[in-house]
Amino acid sequence: MVHVAQPAAVPVESVFVRIPAAAVRHGAVNLAQGVFDHGPPAQVLAALAGVGAGAEHQYAPSAGHPVLRAALAGRYGPLDADTEVTVCAGATEAYYSTMAALIRPGDEVIVVEPAYEQYAPVITGFGGIVRPVRLTGPGDRLDAAVLAAVTSPATRVIVVNSPWNPFGRCLDDLEWQAVVELAESRGVVVVSDETYEHLVLDGRPHRGVLERVADPELRVKISSASKTLAVTGWRVGWALAGPALTRRIRAAHQFVTFCPAAPLQLAVARVLDSPDFDDLMASTVTALSEQVTGFVHTLTSLGIPTRVPEAGFYVLADVGQDATAWCERMLLDHGVAGLPLSVFYSHPVPEAASMVRFALCKQPNTLTEASRRLQARLGTGAPA
Repeated sequence: MVHVAQPAAVPVESVFVRIPAAAVRHGAVNLAQGVFDHGPPAQVLAALAGVGAGAEHQYAPSAGHPVLRAALAGRYGPLDADTEVTVCAGATEAYYSTMAALIRPGDEVIVVEPAYEQYAPVITGFGGIVRPVRLTGPGDRLDAAVLAAVTSPATRVIVVNSPWNPFGRCLDDLEWQAVVELAESRGVVVVSDETYEHLVLDGRPHRGVLERVADPELRVKISSASKTLAVTGWRVGWALAGPALTRRIRAAHQFVTFCPAAPLQLAVARVLDSPDFDDLMASTVTALSEQVTGFVHTLTSLGIPTRVPEAGFYVLADVGQDATAWCERMLLDHGVAGLPLSVFYSHPVPEAASMVRFALCKQPNTLTEASRRLQARLGTGAPA
């Protein structure tokens, strides 16, 4: 018998492709996408300039350049650079390779929403089944009862994001406790996207999956240089896991990108190993906090309730009406692009229908112009 493969579902254009493209066409200030409109800090550019002119420009080992793996093992350790660190083409590919290692057809994966749009399609692409847990606002909390309601014998993985885009907060101790109990009692692997780990604005130290889940074979930490160093175009990320799980992640990764650009890996390693790294992060967080606070003040002065985030550079604003229509109108008519929070949910959540996310990883003059345009349309107030 000849088996004919069924056609795959027609891919849908990502909102992170569509909205930024529309912003360009209409001359809007793009606050919809978490991409910087400026270059990285001088220390980062200096690290790249310091990369040599020889073998550094050839393929690195698929698992990652040894220098970067050593830097990551040292920063996040104790980890074994040879067996527990995999360097990928950004956090996106690290997540993809991790899911390829963990999921088989019919496996169930708990995804805590609101969630980055990549999470679910990758799961279903490998034949997995998404079991969403939907929190309706930053004040809502994840607990053991909620997780138990979506857990079954087929549950293999739970995906969390802390610090959390778009909620702008970290999972708290009780939420982590619920996640850890699930992992330890059911053997569920915790995949934690920690891309914003160095951008905690409230001064508290970040404690992620490596600190919370004791068994290295039940945890995967995913992160990258993209948001930390303002180098989203470099595509250097990593997955940190126990040796057995790492072998599976590397087996998938080698057939996806093989390896990210070696010179960029070396530049990231130089920055992470620099004695000035902590100072660099402190100055980054201080500047970011000032920008976020200023923009929140602008929105609240316009009568738009907005919360100052604990982490990251996204703010959520309640526009008091359908957020999708509001965002479209603002982009087309008033020159500011934001994202409705609804795009981060797999199904409509009425409590989130009026919420808009703005990305504030921009130059101060960009945010000033966005504030001016919003004020011109919505009222008057002090510019951010």
